Amino acid sequence: MSSGFGLTGGKSRCYSLWVDLAQCESEFKSGAIERSACQTKLADFIECLDHKRERARLEEIREQVLEKNKDVPPRRPQRGLLALNQIE
Repeated sequence: MSSGFGLTGGKSRCYSLWVDLAQCESEFKSGAIERSACQTKLADFIECLDHKRERARLEEIREQVLEKNKDVPPRRPQRGLLALNQIE
C-alpha cells in the first residue's frame, strides 16, 4: 500500500489518505500534535481499505427496504419470448 501504485500503475485509491496519515504520525512523533488528532485520519484510511462502514450502511438500507416491502410478493424475472413480448 505504501508504494502508492494501484493495480493499473497509477495512484491507488487510498494513497492520498495514507500520505495524510503518515504526515500526521510524523507530526505526532515530533511533538507538534496529540495522537487523538490522527484518529480520524486513521479511521478514514481503514475505511478506504475495508469499506466496513459502507457495507454496514448498505445492509441497513437493504433491511429497511425489505421491511418496507415485506407485504409485496417478489417478482419472478421474465425470460424468453414472454419477456420479449412485454417490451413493446
